[in-house]
Amino acid sequence: MDFFSAQDEARKNTKWLVLLFSLAVVSIILLLYLALIFFGSYSNTASMAQPVRWWQPELFLIIAGLTSAVILLGSLFKTLSLARGGGAAVAVSLDGRLVSRATGDPLEQRLLNVVDEMAIASGMPVPMVYLLDEENSINAFAAGADVHHAVIAVTRGCLEQLGRDELQGVVAHEFSHIFNGDMRINLRLIGILHGILLLALAGRMILRGGGHRRSRNAGGIVVVGLVLLVVGYAGLFFGRVIKAAISRQREFLADAAAVQFTRNPSGLAGALKKIGGYTDRRIAHPKAEEASHMFFDTGVAMHFNLLATHPPLEQRIKRLEPMFSAASLTVSVTEQTIGGEAVMGLAGGEAVRGSPDRVRWSVGNSDERHLDYAHELLAALPPKIVMDVHDPQRVRAVVYALLAGSLADPAAQLPTLLQEESKATIDMTISHLSALSVKNRAARLPLIELAIPAISEADGDHTSMLMHNCRVLVEADKRVTMFEFAVLSLLEHALVGEKRPNVPRRMSLGEIGKDCQVLFSLLAHAGHREADPARSAFRRAWERVRLEGPVELLECGQIPMEGFTKSLARLNTLKFAFKAKLIEAAVAAIGDDGKVTLNEAELLRAIGARLDCPIPPILPGSLA
Repeated sequence: MDFFSAQDEARKNTKWLVLLFSLAVVSIILLLYLALIFFGSYSNTASMAQPVRWWQPELFLIIAGLTSAVILLGSLFKTLSLARGGGAAVAVSLDGRLVSRATGDPLEQRLLNVVDEMAIASGMPVPMVYLLDEENSINAFAAGADVHHAVIAVTRGCLEQLGRDELQGVVAHEFSHIFNGDMRINLRLIGILHGILLLALAGRMILRGGGHRRSRNAGGIVVVGLVLLVVGYAGLFFGRVIKAAISRQREFLADAAAVQFTRNPSGLAGALKKIGGYTDRRIAHPKAEEASHMFFDTGVAMHFNLLATHPPLEQRIKRLEPMFSAASLTVSVTEQTIGGEAVMGLAGGEAVRGSPDRVRWSVGNSDERHLDYAHELLAALPPKIVMDVHDPQRVRAVVYALLAGSLADPAAQLPTLLQEESKATIDMTISHLSALSVKNRAARLPLIELAIPAISEADGDHTSMLMHNCRVLVEADKRVTMFEFAVLSLLEHALVGEKRPNVPRRMSLGEIGKDCQVLFSLLAHAGHREADPARSAFRRAWERVRLEGPVELLECGQIPMEGFTKSLARLNTLKFAFKAKLIEAAVAAIGDDGKVTLNEAELLRAIGARLDCPIPPILPGSLA
């Protein structure tokens, strides 16, 4: 799977979705118009002898205007509400509960561990996790506007009936939807189809009101309500056609990507078999229909259905296990063995070799080596650090400790620098300093990524205070290291967000070139202290993007961090195909001397985060 092509393809699919939606609206208008003409003509006894006037322009314009207004306003309202709430809004609408990072439930902790491992292995921001407590079937979905605002939700049945390998397969499948850009399409589908379903709801309300009236117009009101109800449910048919056209093939891709990620087809196949073995696979919530295309499984029987958003389970399982027979499906409840399960972590901090092409292709294509790496990294962390980084009340101390390592005398300086913090938090920060020493340097950035969900659970005042104190700690020694820049970048991007820069629809090559010059200059200086090697690294990066003109390396003093951040924000508006070249160029710059150090790798991951391109860990010796 090519992450960059998939993201651009998702944007193209949005245009295809708009076209299908337009055709559906036109069809609904025509159906409603013809139905009203028909019922209007034959319900009026005075006109039964007259031929039916099928073309009535004024009536058509009224129906077209009112119908379009209802559908478009309904879709716009739903789309805007989803844009504000993102994937969390979908989970909450289905009665999902945010799984607290401080949970003491072993099953919930196992789920968080699996999600954390996947996130660190893929380089993706750790998504929020929701649990559908009232749903006993096995199911899951991913939702969100982009990789930085994704959530993963699972049902109670998924948590209780699946073993760890099966749960890992399901979560890997949902991560694939995040990387493929499917979430953006899925959210827009919900918004668009909501407007179509409003007609059925309006018809139902009219029928309920008209049925209690005894006036002469009661019959006409009932007819209008009946027509709206029938046409509204015809709209449901069109909605399912649109879902099927967009979603079905992407499920096969997500299954394949999950197997590539885990290298364990039996885990995903086992989950699919257990789903098929249940007689009742439905999501019981009344709003499940509008989100049916997002689920891991549709909840319908195992047979081919032209309107199904997912391929039949039998086909999906056979692709994973060619010898599978549907007759062998049975329900087997897995006994959960949670005790003694490792949590996660990264070992080593040595310099490694990195090929630009291979790093670029690793984006969205993590495999079992990355997963093992993440598992080992987190398993090597002190239990106290792991516990605190998941606790919304104590997570700030871990973040402060990661940034306070460069202070000359942390015990004396922290009370002065963190004036708004409590003494307990400051004492906790000091106690963490030794545990987060040089031997655990490779775990520093993953710990920041793990901290973000717990920080998000806290109230806005605590988040604002955290961001302020992080900037104070970074500025305390009057310089900004690559690691400190990476930390601020990740936290600001995830917690504060950034306004989309005011750039023209099409940036000129000159404008793109200036931003690339800033980016490549900083990367060249990050790994090369002398002028000649830095210029060589800069030229290597510039050749990768193939922009015009001889452009010179900027001196360090000419690259303010604020200007660098603005350049990244502008480059983030470009197509993913060009972002792929930027990632290749970045690796070429920092790897010009034949190796990539930990500091350079941290900077690279921060740049990837700013470009919405999650970069997996560069594994020692694996990308030479």
